[in-house]
Amino acid sequence: MRACEKQLKYSRMLKFFSASTRTVISKKAIAECLENALQGENDLNCDLIIIHTGMGHNFNDLLKEAHRLSPGARIAGCTGAGIIGKNGPDESLKALAIMAVKGPDTEFALTARSTGADSDPFTLCTEMAEELKKNNPGINMILFLPSGFLMPTDRGVDGIKSVFGSDIAIFGGISMDNQKGINCYGFFDNQVIERGMVMVGFADPSLKYVNRVNHGFNVIEGLTFEVTKSVPGRIYELNGRPAWKVVTEALGIPETISTVKVTPIAGLARELPAESWEEYDSKYILFVTMTKNDDNSINVSVTCKEGTKLWLTKRDEKKMFEGIDLMVKKTLESLDGKKPVAVFHSDCVLRGRYSLNQILKEDIISRLQTPFFTASQIPWLGMYGAGEIGMLNGEARVHQITSSLFVMYR
Repeated sequence: MRACEKQLKYSRMLKFFSASTRTVISKKAIAECLENALQGENDLNCDLIIIHTGMGHNFNDLLKEAHRLSPGARIAGCTGAGIIGKNGPDESLKALAIMAVKGPDTEFALTARSTGADSDPFTLCTEMAEELKKNNPGINMILFLPSGFLMPTDRGVDGIKSVFGSDIAIFGGISMDNQKGINCYGFFDNQVIERGMVMVGFADPSLKYVNRVNHGFNVIEGLTFEVTKSVPGRIYELNGRPAWKVVTEALGIPETISTVKVTPIAGLARELPAESWEEYDSKYILFVTMTKNDDNSINVSVTCKEGTKLWLTKRDEKKMFEGIDLMVKKTLESLDGKKPVAVFHSDCVLRGRYSLNQILKEDIISRLQTPFFTASQIPWLGMYGAGEIGMLNGEARVHQITSSLFVMYR
């Protein structure tokens, strides 16, 4: 390939840059992020800015200043309970992290919606996926940042698959606030959308990926339940009795306890197909009780049809750290010496400060990041959210209480 042709080819590829800060003034914070991310570039102009932020910033100021500094940039993003940048985690209200992207607009597309109380996840996400595909039929990877109010989230993922096929690479995290469950926000160009959800489709044909997800929970032998009454996103009965009563009795805790105190230490699990066990380093995929209702039913982020068998699980810190180390080891083996061009990271809020101080989030993130930074830092954007979306055995799934790394490379 002649030098000029090679230069033209690589100029058309997407280039990634990242930075984070806890500067409290919103306009200064986004400016600092852009300046640090694009250090060494000719200017602050980029084509796409993906934002993760805590709940304490003035979101309109973030978007306005980003557009002032980089007038041609598209903007996408969401709120979370914290951010994870290449310098580590930050769960402060003023935490801010960005991934800045340079490249032709033919290699990405955006869409966004608000999640209404009566929104059907499958229909809503099908519409969004159709819009993405219409704008760019070449999309082969989708960053999905659903609202924490999109229930059940797995039906939204199914909607995307219905348009792009079951093997489309979908990754991301579920947007939330600072564990209050009151609101969350999505960002779309100059719009701040309450209970908003965003998709960013990537269509750079040179990009490949490795995605690994891991949890650190053990099944409690003998504590199994059958879903006997449910609708999508809500379990009314386990073993023929009110679901919350069954779970709290099994754990030996009062029925009046808050779900916030239960979810860091215990979760429910479904058995995976045998072909996924080795990749996931577990026979079981987890989900948590999102909220308890007055009738002792529980809201969940996944579909549990009647007849589904569930296991009660308990956190195991030793297994969590061993799982992280194994996940990173397998990721690096899959990369086979190739340097990542960007890492998108989602971690469950229950692995941060809401773990009730059972673990140190800095330990987890350090073990995830350090092996990738042996030569130099790489663009890294992460968030603490209400759930993680990642690939397993070639198909996207909703995960919870996990760490998920989506590593792009060429």
